[in-house]
Amino acid sequence: MKVPKIFSAIAAAVILFATSSGTSAATSANNFVEGVDWKNQVITVTGEGVAPANAVNYTQAKGLASKAAQADAYRKLGEIINGVRVEGETTVEKMLTTYDRVQMKVEATIKGAKVINETFLSDGGYRVTMQVPLFGVSNSLASAVLERPNALEPFPNPVIEVAPSSVPYTSATPIQQRIEATSRGTGNAGSYIPAPTMPTTPYKPPLSRMAVPSLDTIILQKMQSDTLSMQATTYQPYQTSPTTYNNSTATQPVRKSVAEYASMAEGDYTGLIVDCRGLELQPVMSPVIVNSNGTKIYGHKNLDIDRVIREGMADYIDDTENVGRAGTNPLVVKAVGVQNFNSNPVLAIPDSNRVLIENYATKFLKDLKVVFLFD
Repeated sequence: MKVPKIFSAIAAAVILFATSSGTSAATSANNFVEGVDWKNQVITVTGEGVAPANAVNYTQAKGLASKAAQADAYRKLGEIINGVRVEGETTVEKMLTTYDRVQMKVEATIKGAKVINETFLSDGGYRVTMQVPLFGVSNSLASAVLERPNALEPFPNPVIEVAPSSVPYTSATPIQQRIEATSRGTGNAGSYIPAPTMPTTPYKPPLSRMAVPSLDTIILQKMQSDTLSMQATTYQPYQTSPTTYNNSTATQPVRKSVAEYASMAEGDYTGLIVDCRGLELQPVMSPVIVNSNGTKIYGHKNLDIDRVIREGMADYIDDTENVGRAGTNPLVVKAVGVQNFNSNPVLAIPDSNRVLIENYATKFLKDLKVVFLFD
């Protein structure tokens, strides 16, 4: 795996004194989570080194062992950061090979890694634990790799031919019960409203199977055919009358204004929880939520990029006890699949409609109040 130049420069000076820590456990001796911790949005490594046998005194031995441990930590940071996925198949390593400016920023970010713990071991070795934040104003990986969009894109409109899903809970329902109810699919499937069909010419059997029509019959059929053809040509996809649905007929839905969509909101929700359990969701720095039509309903191009760099676009959690940024009254929906290397949750159109309608009212997507529940 390619490692940025800063690591080779640092390691070259002290590599003779470095030894690998040899630990592959999820947590270090200092109880820090090793590797990428999406829950706490940090990357943590522990490096170890020993002093050379010819060190002249304790002070020199300690200093050389410390440099060796830091070189080991820088090397590990380079390996881990190279593999971090920014979006879908795009890793930091791929960005380094494409954009020189990104490589320079990433090298500076790793060089500025924070030492959060260091210990001089009794056997003469040295251990140092270092961290780089995934997000944040100062020296974060996001500030090095996330690109600014050319223009801010508005959130899309709901799919007007499809009714939004109903919500199987109230504002008084505890969050864990909301997640359980949504996971069972109660009330969340919604209902598809079929689009009106175009008028068609009545079926006429072949001449061989019927009597030859009279001249009056031929003229009448021609008049009916011309009328139907004119109706098809002048058909308007969106009528000006209010939308109505019943068991027998359906008038074509009307595109609504932002205020009208907001008036359809039900829950005054503080955030969004997308239940992705069982779908092998892979965390990324710039996730996208799409509907089953492939329309992006949430992505970094819809958002203030400075706020994305500062806070991240979503929390990734693996339990239902602490839903973080989703707040005390979150909307909960169940993803029906994942796309783009398992990084983008997919919502059924009724659920994506419900999310967009509620967002018109309380703007929780704009405020990055999104949580992904995964396992």
